Parts: sequence; structure tokens; C-alpha cells
Amino acid sequence: MRKNAPRRRTLARPSESTLGDLVDHVLNKGVVLTGEIVLGLAGIDLVYLRLQAVLAAADRIQGARRR
Repeated sequence: MRKNAPRRRTLARPSESTLGDLVDHVLNKGVVLTGEIVLGLAGIDLVYLRLQAVLAAADRIQGARRR
């Protein structure tokens, strides 16, 4: 008798997942995006931007505040 190989756990099979499933998963878990932009001329930094964005469902954010 042959033993079955252990199955890997995945969120969904690639053929079954859609963009809507991906967006739903991201909104349920939440994502923080961070970036920096420096604009300069001739080796001199003129403008520095630091960007942060939180992408999550509103009920998730409000629920975290109440705790």
C-alpha cells in the first residue's frame, strides 16, 4: 500500500481564485504600504516625501480602536 503525500495548505487553488477573492482577503487582514520619494537636482535633495497608507476594511480599523 502506498502512502499519500501530505497536502500543502493554500488559500485557494490558482484556477479558483479571482481578483475579488484577493481584494476580500487583503481588506479582511489589512495592509500597510510605506514608501519614500526624494527629488533632487545635481546631487542636492530638494523634496523628501514619506508616504504611509493603511488599506483595510473600515469595520476592522474601528474594531481595533475600541480594544
